[in-house]
Amino acid sequence: MRGFEPILAERVVLRRLEVSEAPVVTGYRRDPRVARFQGWGVVDPGEIERDLAAMESRTPADVPGPWFQLAIVEVASDSVAGDIGVRVLSDAPDTAEIGYTVAPAFQRLGYATEAARALCGWLFGVRELDRVIATVDARNTPSIIVAERAGFVRVACIETRHGGTPTALLTYERRR
Repeated sequence: MRGFEPILAERVVLRRLEVSEAPVVTGYRRDPRVARFQGWGVVDPGEIERDLAAMESRTPADVPGPWFQLAIVEVASDSVAGDIGVRVLSDAPDTAEIGYTVAPAFQRLGYATEAARALCGWLFGVRELDRVIATVDARNTPSIIVAERAGFVRVACIETRHGGTPTALLTYERRR
């Protein structure tokens, strides 16, 4: 698969998202419960298809800058439970940033935590990066729990606005 083998964890597999899976991604990303704390605007299926097609020639964390989305696949059902994105920071090429999105039917099962742990292990091992960060809206308690259970430690808090509402963005990091 173009230089990338799926990352295996106990109950989930992280693999390439296929262009044909764009409707699944669109479905859960359009859910207000999922989109509430995310940074994207309107979820356009055509845009998701184009993004996934553009990733076909790449591998995760191969170059600084662009995001690469991986499917979080539940092993028991072979269903896409969500996605986890990764990008290497342009100004810190030894650091990756991750972000995770899980469909409501698969939330609160520990899949995001398992996916984050597995991806960090891969980034530290295969990519030999030194640091992984995750930025979380301070109101998103489930995402904070995922980061902390995946071994991340909070290192920064920045006051901001999201959707016109005051909030804070929390930066978590995990080191090799």
